[in-house]
Amino acid sequence: MIVIEQENTADAAAIESLLDIGFGAGRLSKTVYTLRQGPSVPSLSLVARTGFDAKVGASIRFWCCDVKNGDKILPALILGPLVVDPALQGKGLGRTLVARALEEADQEGWDLCLVVGEASYYSPYSFVLAEPYGFELPGPVDQPRFQVRAAPDLLQSLAEKPMLRKVLPWSGRASGVEGAWAASRAA
Repeated sequence: MIVIEQENTADAAAIESLLDIGFGAGRLSKTVYTLRQGPSVPSLSLVARTGFDAKVGASIRFWCCDVKNGDKILPALILGPLVVDPALQGKGLGRTLVARALEEADQEGWDLCLVVGEASYYSPYSFVLAEPYGFELPGPVDQPRFQVRAAPDLLQSLAEKPMLRKVLPWSGRASGVEGAWAASRAA
């Protein structure tokens, strides 16, 4: 039996343990962690519970970030980390969490999402390489793993106006998702 639900504070230790197993202790020094400031977005931070003991078998989290787009700041999400207990990998838990969380993000009005991960894993969710659209993280990243997912009209607009788009920690100044942001924080 598998149940997907929002993570709660009691899940923190189990998630951290899974992250240590999945990514190692050096994970906190990766570039994307500089963007993960403050709490994750509660409405999009999901866990997959397994068995009758409701053990956390997988987790996905999202953080808000800013994208400098000329003189405007676009609100965006950073997907990750996504982690699945090694004993449960290959059973579709990760894909289920990604699909459900992205569906929720779409419903909340998030038009822009970034991820650093395997292109073959994320392309079914409409992620494409970020570099051709000018996105730049605040540190080193393996460019073939840096991807973006955006509403079709936004992606077309970004393609039509080539420029450097720096990804920055969330400032709270971006406009466009105020209601979704407030609702997610109240959850």
